[in-house]
Amino acid sequence: MKKEIKVKFVDFYDSYNPKEHFLYQALERKYHVVLSDKPDYLFFSVFGDEHLHYDCIKIFYTGENLCPDFNLCDYAIGFEYLEYQDRYMRLPNYYHPAYAKDLNAMLKRTSFTEEDLVQKEGFCSFVYSNGNADPIREIFFEQLSQYKQVHSGGKFKNNIGGPVADKIEFQRKYKFCLAFENSSHPGYTTEKLIQAYASNAIPIYWGDPFVTKVFNEKSFINVGAYNTIEDAIAFIQKIDRDDSLYLEMMHESPLCVEENVIAYKMDELSAFLSNIMEQPFEKAKRYNRVCIGKKYIQKLKLWNKAYDKKIKVRMKKFIFKMKKFRVNVLKKYRLFGYR
Repeated sequence: MKKEIKVKFVDFYDSYNPKEHFLYQALERKYHVVLSDKPDYLFFSVFGDEHLHYDCIKIFYTGENLCPDFNLCDYAIGFEYLEYQDRYMRLPNYYHPAYAKDLNAMLKRTSFTEEDLVQKEGFCSFVYSNGNADPIREIFFEQLSQYKQVHSGGKFKNNIGGPVADKIEFQRKYKFCLAFENSSHPGYTTEKLIQAYASNAIPIYWGDPFVTKVFNEKSFINVGAYNTIEDAIAFIQKIDRDDSLYLEMMHESPLCVEENVIAYKMDELSAFLSNIMEQPFEKAKRYNRVCIGKKYIQKLKLWNKAYDKKIKVRMKKFIFKMKKFRVNVLKKYRLFGYR
């Protein structure tokens, strides 16, 4: 019989369903997981501060470019290249089971042929909905478009008549694919790169300066490795004009690590979580909950309370102004004989 554990997930994105997430599924491998409002283990992310009101064993997870605050969590899972006792595991987005199909497609890319190249309909794709990113993404898009048109299939900078329904299928039509992260930080590599590979295109990547620790630098164009945007675009032009160079790059293995590392990471996650769950509660606690540690958490609670109060006051003022505006409009409306 599996050991029962009581868990709760807070501060994730709005549509988050714990039972559909890989963290829950990894726990289910070994434990009978019970979702509870009085948890022994709390998983929390970056989209809120509800975690501040819990004093159980806390495990932080981020899929965003934010470093864990180990003053607020006992354990963490993130992008950073860190070694911190048994408290941290590195697990970038591209290892998630949700991207298993893309990962498998990526590893088959080396079978690309001259016939496949002939089938390509366009030069380069660009699929993004978020315009709130590092300016280099938009700048590069604009400058590369001066060489040949880059087709944007997302909501941002769309130039094909509307957003595409299937990102991967859209990107398959093009020789190159712009795969730029929202921001640059060591270790922060998301699914954008593997989805470009999975599209049977050469990724034009910008983001993680340590990306070549995992991905083969001969299999993609690393914009961050060039001194200027112009230098990177000059290399893209060279590859675009020479089919033999293009095919040579396509035949390079995307990874510079063992291919079974994907499955291994899920096993590593299960072991990481088991290490937490198998310890007595008091022993599993890691961050400081007394003295200055306690004051640190209280300070954050007070700050959040003050911030929430400020927002509520602003909303009340706004609502009052709108009501007043409505009354004035109705007075003018009736003044001219309308009812």
